[in-house]
Amino acid sequence: MLGGPVLDALRRRLDALGVRTPTGRDALLGAVVAALSVALFLTVLQVVSSSLGETFGAQASFDDMSTGALVAACVVLVGQAMALTLRRRFPMLCLALVLLGQVALVPLLPAYMSFQTPATLVAAYSVGMHAPRRPALGAAAGAAVVQVLLGYVLGGPASVAELGVPVGTQLWGGLVSTLVVYLGAVLVGAYVGTRRELLAQLRARVAQAEREREALAAQAVLAERGRMARELHDVAAHHLSGIVVQAAAAERLVAHDPDRAKESLRWIRGQGRETLENLRLVVGILRDTGEGDDAPSAPQPTLADVPALLDLARSTGTRVQETRRGEPYDLPPTVQLTVYRVLQESLANARRHAPGSAVDVETAYDADELAVTVRNGPADRSVTTAPPQGAGPGHGVIGMTERAELVGARLTARRTSGGGWLVRLVVPRPEGADARAVAAGRDAR
Repeated sequence: MLGGPVLDALRRRLDALGVRTPTGRDALLGAVVAALSVALFLTVLQVVSSSLGETFGAQASFDDMSTGALVAACVVLVGQAMALTLRRRFPMLCLALVLLGQVALVPLLPAYMSFQTPATLVAAYSVGMHAPRRPALGAAAGAAVVQVLLGYVLGGPASVAELGVPVGTQLWGGLVSTLVVYLGAVLVGAYVGTRRELLAQLRARVAQAEREREALAAQAVLAERGRMARELHDVAAHHLSGIVVQAAAAERLVAHDPDRAKESLRWIRGQGRETLENLRLVVGILRDTGEGDDAPSAPQPTLADVPALLDLARSTGTRVQETRRGEPYDLPPTVQLTVYRVLQESLANARRHAPGSAVDVETAYDADELAVTVRNGPADRSVTTAPPQGAGPGHGVIGMTERAELVGARLTARRTSGGGWLVRLVVPRPEGADARAVAAGRDAR
């Protein structure tokens, strides 16, 4: 059996010769088998006639077969081999045509000779490879029986009895040998076909696994990019929005109130330094390979840092009113970080899009969930601080929604009837969460 590399090399050579279709390759195979069959037939005819002449003292030789019969036999061999062109598309029909050629060859042969053509082996092999297994075995057995019986009826091999071989022995021996030939070729073809199917399935599974791996890798890259975008946005947007607001205020105060303008500039410098430090920490985490790098780890804020966050918002001139209901209970660090980031983004959006508006922050600890609601009204046109020029919609709501989904929370962000904005985050209470004040944890820090 040809190995995979040999078959691949043969296919490449055929492609180079312009024989690219399965039918074209089968036609080329038929031509090769035809040439081989004619050459083998002439050789066997010469050897058998000479051998029998020497053994039995008969005057049997190559000349005993007439030229017309010899040409007819060669034509039958060629036509029989070219029937192999159908071996992939119609394997059963191919076997029937080859069998017909085998039977048609019997009357043309000398009485002392039988010849099993190579085309019969190839046809039976093709049936085993391309046809269903049980019908293939049945077709092989039927072909063997038909060949032996019709050969006997046509009288070619039966006359060998004149050379001392009983008819019954000849029939049974011929049937057994023909069955072995056909069934053996079918079984070999079935084995090769099954092996090819298994290899094709294995390649398909490998290709599918590769596609799934690439899809998972792409999904992981997108998820990581989203996480990085959220972290950078949450770290920078809150402080930078305050810096923009204070810079606008300082610009208006520098002419008639230099002291307040200087105070705003000092605040901007402090916030800028803090923002730069936070960005360095985030970049350090992103560059950390986990192999002992000395990059610092950025502390993740918790609910204990919420008062400082509200105080920072108040220091920018935002009027923040905080309301709490219920008894606080423990929450996982990821949930606390999500609540903190949603509050941070909500305050930044209120300061950026509705300057001068009061902000109400309500935290409600219920038996089953924690609800954090941030409301603000429309922008106060009487204040001197205006929203930055060209301010457009950002990615804050998208980032808050993604964070909420990661911890199984629900986020609502919508405009209110009064022209303001409402953000509501509802976090399910974890099972077994202890009811104890978050303020106690803040004091411990």
